[in-house]
Amino acid sequence: MNSLELFPSLLKIVSALAVTLGAMIVIAYLFKKIMKKGGVKINDSELINILFVKYLGAKNSIMLINVLEHIMVIGISSSKISLLTEIVDAKSLEQLKDIQGQEGKSALFSDYLKGLLKGAGN
Repeated sequence: MNSLELFPSLLKIVSALAVTLGAMIVIAYLFKKIMKKGGVKINDSELINILFVKYLGAKNSIMLINVLEHIMVIGISSSKISLLTEIVDAKSLEQLKDIQGQEGKSALFSDYLKGLLKGAGN
């Protein structure tokens, strides 16, 4: 085959690839734009909060989660997720809120480091 005969074939392949990629990029852009407009905006951090995780093994753990103000204990293994119990006892819920309040008041590491640096500067 002559190199002059290959050039038109190569040009057809490259142009077809460019058109295909261009169409995919335009479709992806339009899809993102449409998806941003529709739907209700919900902050995921307000719906589900992981309060505590206890790892039992390589692929096993127990989680204490808050889903829309319902406190649940779930077990997670490599093959399934199970609801172990839901905490509805008022005394237990108060204890949990106290623990969360204490954790919220704890100092940040950066604050602790600043305090150390101030003490070293004196």
